[in-house]
This record gives sequence, C-alpha cells and structure tokens, in this order.
Amino acid sequence: MQTSLLQDIQQTLLPKIESALKASFEGHDFSNSPTLKQMLAYHMGWVVDEGNNQHGKRIRPLLTLLCAGAMDAPIEDALPGAVAIEFLHNFTLIHDDIEDQSPIRHGRPTLWTKWGIAHAINAGDALFTIAQMAVLDLVKTTDAVIANQATKKLNQVCLHLTQGQHLDIAFETETKVELQAYLTMISGKTAALVALSTVMGGLVARQSQNRLALLTEYGKNLGLAFQIQDDYLGIWGDTETLGKSTSGDIQSRKKTLPILYGLENCPQFQEAWQKEDRSSQQITQLANFLSDCGAQAHTLAQVNYYTKQAFDALEQVLNVKNKYAQALFELTETLLHRNF
Repeated sequence: MQTSLLQDIQQTLLPKIESALKASFEGHDFSNSPTLKQMLAYHMGWVVDEGNNQHGKRIRPLLTLLCAGAMDAPIEDALPGAVAIEFLHNFTLIHDDIEDQSPIRHGRPTLWTKWGIAHAINAGDALFTIAQMAVLDLVKTTDAVIANQATKKLNQVCLHLTQGQHLDIAFETETKVELQAYLTMISGKTAALVALSTVMGGLVARQSQNRLALLTEYGKNLGLAFQIQDDYLGIWGDTETLGKSTSGDIQSRKKTLPILYGLENCPQFQEAWQKEDRSSQQITQLANFLSDCGAQAHTLAQVNYYTKQAFDALEQVLNVKNKYAQALFELTETLLHRNF
C-alpha cells in the first residue's frame, strides 16, 4: 500500500520524538527515587504493564517539528521545545485523571489508580519540572534569547491551562453554563497547548512577530475545532469507528458544547436531562432531542467555522510549500476531518 507524505514523515519524526523524550528523561537522576521513575515511565508509555505499553500519538510535538520544518528550520533545533511540550501535556493528563477520577487511560489503569492520589500528584509535579528544564535546552540548539522566549510562552500557557481546568471543574456543579464560557474554557484547557505547539516551531525558525501571531492563531483554532469535533463525536460519532461508546458524554452528564446548546435552547432536552436515570433508551432519546432542536447542526457549524479559521491562518503563514508544510496541511486535514 502506498503511504502518504505525512505517513512517510511521521515514520521519521515520531521515532526522533520518542528518542528525544527518553534521552531527556534519562538525563535526570532518580537514584534516590526509583519508584517515581517507574511511575513516570509507566505514564509515558515506556513500561509494559497490564498487557500493553501504549502512549498518546505525540501530536503536539509533531506539530512543533512540522511547523519548524515548514519554515526551513532544522528539525533537531526544535526537538527540545517539542519534548518540553509533550512532558507538559502529560503532566496535565496525570492531574486531569485525578481531578476527573478517571480510572483508565490508553486502555490501562491511570497513575493515581495504581499508586494513589498523593503519589500521582507528586509524579505530575515531577513531569512539570522536567518540562521546564527541557525547554531551556533550546539554548543548546538555538540561543539564549529564543530559549527565554519559549520558556516564557510555556509558562504563560501553564497559567491558561490551569484557568481552563478551573472552569471545567467549576462547570460540573453549575446549573447554567453559557456557551461562550464553554469556549473560554476549552480555549485554555485544550487550544492553548496546541497553539504553544505551533508557535514553538516558529520561534525556533526565528519568525517575525506577525508570523508567530498567525501560527498561534492556527494552533488555537486547530485546538478549538478538534475539541468541538470531539464533543460532536461523543454523541453522534460511529461507535465501531471510534472504538468507544458514544453514550459516555450523556451518561456522565458531561457539559459539552451540544449539551449546553440543548440546555439553553431545547425545553424537552432540559426536562429529560434533569432525570437521574440514564438507560440506553433514554440516552438515545436525549441524543434525538439534541438533533431535533439544532444542537447537532450548531456543533457541526462550529467545527466548520474553527476549521476554516485554522486553515486560513495556516495558508497565510506558509507561503513556502516544502515537504514539511505539505505534511502539516495533511495532518491538519486528518485531525479536523475525522469520522462524522
């Protein structure tokens, strides 16, 4: 079977990312805390346990490398920034799993489930620190000015992440959440880190402030479109294709964009939502109410809007169509046109 340009480039870049992650991790002394090292390696997907050693798709560091390469910067120069972003992302996952009380990630027990909440919090803090030290390694591949700029942006995003997570937690107990408030929440919790991934490549490539702003805009809209698409698929996606149930968001009473739209615009949905029981028949009925009142169409329109914004920004900033630029367009297309 013939592979795409993106697949060819992924086959080269993903092993580079994994090697750089492991090298950065192994550069730290865990001789006095070997169990902590085991916890972190387990979470990063490097320990075979529970029948697998799965990890995430490393999309964020891949975006960083593609953005750098698309602007003719050496891929190796961007690796410290890409590594820092992936460590930071995984720090947030450890803490999110605790705060959401999620028992499973990537098909196996989460860190807090295996070792307890206190150890998991501490492990998350360790990854946060490792991310901070990793981004400073940009001084070795670029210079002190770029390393300082990247570190400042990384810490600004950390604050946005905590603000977004605060809103997400607060929404759980609030009876009414405005749609705009939800967009603000995912801008912090999801889109900010994607935007950091894209602008990091531009920093390494020494781009102008205008082009860095476009890269940030691209990443932000990519993150928003991806999250809202996730909300859509969480109710109307194909179960077999997704490999998971599409009743989860309604079953868990998760306040996603289509559900908030229904609570604001659909009296029938609002009334049915108040009932505690969530049989499969009632979940189907709730999904049908959302479709009938326009929530499905509204959510899809939002996906399309932010998708267009992402592509518009990307087209403005990438006027040189080298292989990395082409792969970046292909990756964006893949991420934003998943199975509806």
